[in-house]
Amino acid sequence: MYVFISPLSRKAKSTRAAYDYLRLHTQTVAALSNDLQNIPFECLEGYSVPVGERYRILNLRIQDEHYSPYVKSDMSLFHLLMMDDNVDMVMFRAENGWLITFEGIQALPQPFGNQGHDLR
Repeated sequence: MYVFISPLSRKAKSTRAAYDYLRLHTQTVAALSNDLQNIPFECLEGYSVPVGERYRILNLRIQDEHYSPYVKSDMSLFHLLMMDDNVDMVMFRAENGWLITFEGIQALPQPFGNQGHDLR
């Protein structure tokens, strides 16, 4: 799953700051995973986000830009809201913006309640 943030987005300045921090303080250069090879964005270089720094990506509050034309994603609003620091994140500098990929997000909500749903 991915989120692409263009330079015209309201989140561009904070995304650029997060990327620059990762570029300066992270040694692990990452590659695009095989299931994301067909996305329409050209990725230049990427950095894996360490566990202690994932709050920087979560604090971008990408869900605020869910309907923005400057943010492209293959994730639903549910995915964006339910993300936590247990998700593996990789941040890329794209040709015209930034691309953040997420691994380990569940596809559907977990069933709950007595028979898989709430009986209220």
